[in-house]
Amino acid sequence: SFSKDCKDYPIDGVYAVATSAVRDSANGRDFISMIKTKAGLDVDIITGDEEARLTMLGVSSGLNLGGEDIFLMDVGGGSTEFINASGASGRDIHFKISTDIGVVRFTEQYIHSDPPSEEEIKLLESVVEERLRLIPPFKSSMDRTSFIGTAGTVTTLAAVEQEMKIYDPERVNGYRLSKESVDKISRMLIPMTIRKRKDVPGIEEGREDIIAAGALIVRKVMERFGFNEVVVSDNGLREGLVIDLYNRMSHALCN
Repeated sequence: SFSKDCKDYPIDGVYAVATSAVRDSANGRDFISMIKTKAGLDVDIITGDEEARLTMLGVSSGLNLGGEDIFLMDVGGGSTEFINASGASGRDIHFKISTDIGVVRFTEQYIHSDPPSEEEIKLLESVVEERLRLIPPFKSSMDRTSFIGTAGTVTTLAAVEQEMKIYDPERVNGYRLSKESVDKISRMLIPMTIRKRKDVPGIEEGREDIIAAGALIVRKVMERFGFNEVVVSDNGLREGLVIDLYNRMSHALCN
């Protein structure tokens, strides 16, 4: 479908990447070969570190980061990337780490009831807490660090708080979600059935089954590191890929 859409438009080329789901799978290379055969697309499997770098690049293009200290969280389906950085546009990266905390991964592994049982949620909470203990100490002090979240989970939470019937990226990008709001939304969504979540304004089709785990993850991150709010970025990996490709092409033309 995507390959056909690309062929219908006058574009010069396609740059496609795969992340955690393919990176961690036993047959990832076979899957990439199948895409090449069936769709004619070359797909690069990027590392967790590269995913983190590109995400920071994308986020910094859409938010005015200035020179403040940053803790960036990119909640994905199979992994979550965390970056502690400072300087203009987050240029000085102190650490970047890719974890196996993922909304699809954890939903499939730990949530088997609809709505989730109390035991399932307690187990998921303990697993998330355990994974978060592996994140290194911050180089900067917490009171001078801005917490930024990107990708579908945090943008959905921002859309839910604003009761968006139609997603509006301009209202989402830069939106500040308080810890109290994240906690309230998380505790509202978890006991709901998947069918009931479909009726919640702000939850786009396809996210109703994974947003409960996603909201729990964001809540636990804020609890673990003591953040009172998260600044939402509508930009992320995709925008970072475009900017990185543009920079490399510009450099090649200049040389």
